[in-house]
Amino acid sequence: MIRLRLMAAPAALLCAALAWSEAGAQAPPLPGGSAPGPGQKPKEAFVLVIDPGHGGRDEGSKGPGLLEKDVTLKAARLLGERLKRYEGIKVVFTREDDKELTPVQRAAVGNFHAASFFLSIQADASWRPGARGASIFLSAPQRPPRVEGEPSEAMALRWQRGQNVHLAGSLRFAQDLQARFAAIPGAGKPPILTLPLQNLEGARMPAAYVSLGVISTPEEAARLRELNEENPYILALEAEIARFAGLAKPGEAPPAPQAPAPASPGSAASRPGGD
Repeated sequence: MIRLRLMAAPAALLCAALAWSEAGAQAPPLPGGSAPGPGQKPKEAFVLVIDPGHGGRDEGSKGPGLLEKDVTLKAARLLGERLKRYEGIKVVFTREDDKELTPVQRAAVGNFHAASFFLSIQADASWRPGARGASIFLSAPQRPPRVEGEPSEAMALRWQRGQNVHLAGSLRFAQDLQARFAAIPGAGKPPILTLPLQNLEGARMPAAYVSLGVISTPEEAARLRELNEENPYILALEAEIARFAGLAKPGEAPPAPQAPAPASPGSAASRPGGD
């Protein structure tokens, strides 16, 4: 489930971040690139932090005989095992067992390890009968309120340290992952939505919240219960992470660039609340 601020973020924020990046501003560089030449230092490993949503007393959403906290941990383990094949990727988990963590603690793991990308894995619920499919969320934080007596430079620093400075990179990841999910037979094209998510806002690197399905729908719960290492959603995540890291998946070329699509704020079919 989604933990968010009370106010929705303006759609213009995300579009402006993408335009700013494409205009040649000093946006954070994306990982990847060519191999080091003679005398150059080898490229540092791409550090991926995988955050299985919920845990412990926080069970998350519920499906028929299924808890979200168990689905997210299983999916994280499956994805982590597949990514171990890549020498250039280091995987770090925010939790590896049934442990409860706050959003601050989860983001702190990514920041401590100077992660290249932060991936929050979820499985949301919906009030709509028959709702199905994956969703991709990006964090669009609100500009922080001015504290009485606070210098404008201090407020600007707080604003610059949030997810807003990484929106362009996060959006590129989301758009390519969207294309991979849409290529799964019967999956449909998942929406990309922007909300002020507490799950991501403390992470100081590109980040995405990926819901693998609607656990409250019986058919979706059955699909999520059968997750395995060959699951098409796990394979799609693996391939996109490898592309984002600048490492081609074995036997696969990187996808063609996707045309930018405006992402509007709003709520998905999933029910807000929780982590």
